[in-house]
Amino acid sequence: MKKVIIVITIIAIVIAFTFIYFFYLQPVKKNNPMMAVPPSASMIFEMENPFEEWNEITDNKIWNYLKSNPYFAEIGQELDSLTVDMKNNESLWELVMDRPMVMSVHKTRPKDYDFLYVIDLQRATQFNFIKNYIKDFSEDIEKVYTRTYQDQEILEINFIDSPTTYYLFIYENLLSVSSTHILVEQSIDQLKKPILVRDLDFIDITKALGSNDINMYINYPELSDYLKIWMDDTEDDDDMLSILKYSGMSLEATDEVFSVKGYSNVKKDKPNLLTALMNSGEGEIGVGTIVPDNASYFMSLGFDDAKEFYAQMEEVLKASEDGDSYIESKQKIESYLDISIEDDFLSWIDNEIALIQLNSNSNKNKVELAVAIKHDGIEDTKERLDYIEQQIRKKTPVKFKGISYKGYDIQFLSIKGFFKLMFGKAFEGIDKPYYTIMEDYVVFSNSPRTLGKIISSVEEKSTLDHTKEYAVFMENFDYESSLFIYLSANELLSDTERLLDQESWNELKPHQTYFKSFPMIGMQLTADGDLLNHQIQLNYLNHEQISNWNSLVEESEFKVEEVDDSTETEEEDLISVENILPEDLNSKTFIEHYENDQVKFEVSLKDGLKHGRYFQFDSLGNMVVKGRYRNDEKSGTWRFYDEEGDLIRKERF
Repeated sequence: MKKVIIVITIIAIVIAFTFIYFFYLQPVKKNNPMMAVPPSASMIFEMENPFEEWNEITDNKIWNYLKSNPYFAEIGQELDSLTVDMKNNESLWELVMDRPMVMSVHKTRPKDYDFLYVIDLQRATQFNFIKNYIKDFSEDIEKVYTRTYQDQEILEINFIDSPTTYYLFIYENLLSVSSTHILVEQSIDQLKKPILVRDLDFIDITKALGSNDINMYINYPELSDYLKIWMDDTEDDDDMLSILKYSGMSLEATDEVFSVKGYSNVKKDKPNLLTALMNSGEGEIGVGTIVPDNASYFMSLGFDDAKEFYAQMEEVLKASEDGDSYIESKQKIESYLDISIEDDFLSWIDNEIALIQLNSNSNKNKVELAVAIKHDGIEDTKERLDYIEQQIRKKTPVKFKGISYKGYDIQFLSIKGFFKLMFGKAFEGIDKPYYTIMEDYVVFSNSPRTLGKIISSVEEKSTLDHTKEYAVFMENFDYESSLFIYLSANELLSDTERLLDQESWNELKPHQTYFKSFPMIGMQLTADGDLLNHQIQLNYLNHEQISNWNSLVEESEFKVEEVDDSTETEEEDLISVENILPEDLNSKTFIEHYENDQVKFEVSLKDGLKHGRYFQFDSLGNMVVKGRYRNDEKSGTWRFYDEEGDLIRKERF
């Protein structure tokens, strides 16, 4: 009996040591899952713990709100179904998905794509016998076949009531799975001779990005081809995609914020906009001091030195299809006006140029644009701009003398296509602009009225810098950058409704609440050595918060309307045109309308000033005031009428 106990004890010790060695001491292969990803991948998602991250994504407030949108509903149903399946087979899913995973997207046919999953099984690879018993893992599996490719065994799995076949293989610590056999075979090829993970540019991106819960990589040559599945014409996109090779980004999604941060490598074989920005340094994002708080968007370009920035941009313009035309146009302007762009324009620019789009609230199908250029000294700036204006007067028939609006002088710089010539197509909307100097900026616009809106915002302290929401939002970004873009969803939607045709707007309208759920969007680019550092952030405001906010606005508007209904009307309410600005200071008349399109008032103009007859009407079209202006001042006898057209009083000016 004693001998039996000794034998059993020895066997138990051997089994224990074997178990410890087999599962804890035996060396485990540590192949990187990226090794098995074919170079045809257009996008790659790298997840440290997919099971945990999946649960975080599916329980996220932002995603749960978005999947109520019809466009996301089908995807949401599929993901919810998968989540239920994962919970029902938790042990299987934890075996596979509780480990590092790489998921890649590949174009497989002209109009089709598929996914490849590569999972690091770690010590679970010791369960290599699962290949023989995989059918027992799920009652939905109907058949399991095996075949060999490149000396590697591939399993083909068919599920009950499903036409899709899944292919998988296990190589040391890696498990690769796809529903397209070609992708699995390409994955096997990569293990023998990896391409993507040995590309030095890709290595630079992975090193800079580091380890995060979720990393996303973009392979731009393949992405360009992948996008053709969805879009017939990607020519414009190809121009931008062709100058990038790889991007790596870390993704973060909380209940309040969705953000993307990462790096890209930019091809430098020929001049392009991104290399021009990277080579020009950074500048302060300060334009928020003059941008109205209801602006649709602004784009801020920052740099160390204006002349160096322009030299970089000039190389890009020369290398474009219109390069010869650019050189000829620049020489023609400088020769004809006897000015130097470098000495008379660039010399006073500090470190920021911004393109601003205002919410027009106009019944005309046009966008209100302005360019704000930060100056480094007001006296020199005025001197240089005055000189350019004098040269224009000498060479052209322009007679405009300029006007004053709320204490700010508005001048005219009639050089057609000047900003497109200087900074490219993004600025072609500014043509023959008016300009004014306010704060630290010279602001240019085709419309004096647009300048008037910006002036009023500065005077009334209703700019972005005076809003708490903007200040908090900007804390997420660096103080300086090469490029920063700010978007306001509410204001952009308002502009979109006005600019789109009715059919297009009707298609977009049901989804506007979802766009408004991200009221502020920001994107920033800066140089980081040879790489481009970029960040995108969207702040989330759920539908309940939006509804509460809209209710507060409606209550506020109701109270204002009650005050406006007072029977006592002041004279200044009748004559409300003291600070008007027309779209064009060469216009002969200025007309403003009520919301019902009835004319509110009409006044004659001369050189942008009120000069001539003035008529004012109520919202029903009845004339209530008639008078004249001379040199922007009321003149002569003014007559006031009631709604029946009867004269109620006269006043002499």
